[in-house]
Amino acid sequence: MESGTQREAKSWAMFAVTGPRLRPQELTEKLGIQPDYYHGTDVKDIENMTISGHWQLNSKLGPEFPVLDHIWDLLKTLAPVRKDLKEFTENHESTIFASVEFASEYTKGVVLDKRTMLLLGELGVNLEIIPWDLDGTP
Repeated sequence: MESGTQREAKSWAMFAVTGPRLRPQELTEKLGIQPDYYHGTDVKDIENMTISGHWQLNSKLGPEFPVLDHIWDLLKTLAPVRKDLKEFTENHESTIFASVEFASEYTKGVVLDKRTMLLLGELGVNLEIIPWDLDGTP
């Protein structure tokens, strides 16, 4: 463990739209953005149950960037198509998932500015911050 040093937490983020009636191809065509990952409602889980459609964009930044930079990387991609995106966020679950590594008690916390929170809310996008699992220990 680090002793007394403060460093930026490692992080990542991705944006996902999901829903039982989501057609990822339609979202791709409407936005004109190729997702990093998607699957339709024809996909089954390990118990052979149908799962919701899924459309995902990943931040293009490396883990050394602050989580706010990852969120803004995604928002910059989505901003030009925000009106078309809003149609989908009103009818399907949409979330930015972010994960942050807190390697020591001296690592800075995550602060989201008002502008970012306002934009997420205006887009109808949830934000979920997931703890970074360092080695399987809490």
